[in-house]
Amino acid sequence: MFDRIRIIVGYDNSLQSRKALEEAMTLAKCFSGFLKVVTVYEKDKNQADAAIIIAKQDLKKENVKHECVSVPGSNAAKVLVSIAKQENFSLIVVGSRGLGGRVSMLVGSVSKQVVSHSHVNVLVVKK
Repeated sequence: MFDRIRIIVGYDNSLQSRKALEEAMTLAKCFSGFLKVVTVYEKDKNQADAAIIIAKQDLKKENVKHECVSVPGSNAAKVLVSIAKQENFSLIVVGSRGLGGRVSMLVGSVSKQVVSHSHVNVLVVKK
């Protein structure tokens, strides 16, 4: 399947994104892969940086090759898809939010937007 996989993970320290990071770490370890954790923030860079610190701790414990970045932006899905394309990633991993109903129809979840616009495979991790 893959020799060395390159995985990008959308991460905001929510329960869903922590599950996505766990799955991505498992895949990276199985395929001697590289993981890039991306936190997209609109206003609160301090909160994004705090999330990155937590992700780095988990990645170091699991001994996974990684890079963690916080990126300014208002559309996390667009940022993830763009980075995946520009930096030649094989897989995007995101958590499922399950907003449902009216909110989901108006805004659209990050996972739904990533699946719709990505040119690479996407893994949506449910809780």
